[in-house]
Amino acid sequence: MSVVVQTQTVETDAAVDDPLLSYTVTTTPSPLKASPENAQDPEEVGEIVITFARQSGTPADVEWIKVKVPAGTMAPDLATDLAKISPRISLAGWTARLDSATKEFIFTPTGSHATIGPDTGFTIQLSDIPINRKVGTSPITITERSSTGSSAFQNRPTVVQIGKFPADFYLRNFLCEPSIIPNGDDVKLTWERSPNATYELLYGDVNRDVTNRTSLEIEGVKSDTTFYIRATTGDPTNPVVRILSAQVTVLKPDLNIGNLTVSGDSVFNGTLTTRGPADLSQGELKVFGESYYELSGNVRPDSPWTYDFPCDGLFFVRHVGTEFALYKADGSLVADSANSKADEGEFPLPVRKSWRLKITARSSGHAYVSFCPFGVRS
Repeated sequence: MSVVVQTQTVETDAAVDDPLLSYTVTTTPSPLKASPENAQDPEEVGEIVITFARQSGTPADVEWIKVKVPAGTMAPDLATDLAKISPRISLAGWTARLDSATKEFIFTPTGSHATIGPDTGFTIQLSDIPINRKVGTSPITITERSSTGSSAFQNRPTVVQIGKFPADFYLRNFLCEPSIIPNGDDVKLTWERSPNATYELLYGDVNRDVTNRTSLEIEGVKSDTTFYIRATTGDPTNPVVRILSAQVTVLKPDLNIGNLTVSGDSVFNGTLTTRGPADLSQGELKVFGESYYELSGNVRPDSPWTYDFPCDGLFFVRHVGTEFALYKADGSLVADSANSKADEGEFPLPVRKSWRLKITARSSGHAYVSFCPFGVRS
């Protein structure tokens, strides 16, 4: 038995009617096979198992659970005859019955409701399903009537799509080898598939047609990646889709993330590029390797002192009897001692590669400059 990748949609307002229980849907066989089109041939038989859990620490009270299975002769129908299906629930004291008018299997506890806590996992099993004879996707509606605390009970429906595939369809053994690689290495994807479908490979922003392939090499993988292979077959107006996945783990991966908060130490062994302001108000930055060096010396009126920063970084200045000015590479002024408050501790000041620091003296003085580079000097 394998997990079926389904499309789930909650048909009502998620903020109000989102199910309180979580569901995992599996089928046997996986995927289900449509029965032969010839009515004289015996029907295929399948099984659906729905696994329920309460993932929140707050228990949920449940009055009933209903599973609606479409039945008939059309492609969206799953079964040919609901009366042949055997419904069961694993919770003690609950009963299962078929409401033929609404085409729903109804599961109810002995009392007015049952409390489902985080430790109460259970299953609903629909066995001996006579599968419809048309390839297509069938919507299975799972509705729980539930509440938490003193809130009112509400109906909370979820629709799960179950596919019925052609008898000779298969997609299996989707593998990624090796499954653990150094940063930048290649992987090979392989799979087995039948010819009666279209196939797509999806990962990241890539969507690639692989209908005529059973393997593909992916070069230069730099981050943990999940690959998906998607098979589509059947009538375009009601296709069936099967998705398998495979993963690769990258050692020392590249990361592309949003916000990052580091509570401990951070060590940068390569070049650090910043495209925004550096805020050190909350702590101390230490860059190791060629990490920190100081420049100091006497300055005379006839001999100003200049320094071109070899890379991006932070500099700290302390000057006695001198003045400083910081210029961009194009000569425009960034900051100077007249417009700063160095003695009041407003430094460090971020600088970019090729900016120039110029220190002058009206009579004579001394300057101390400490520079903390982001990366290495070029």
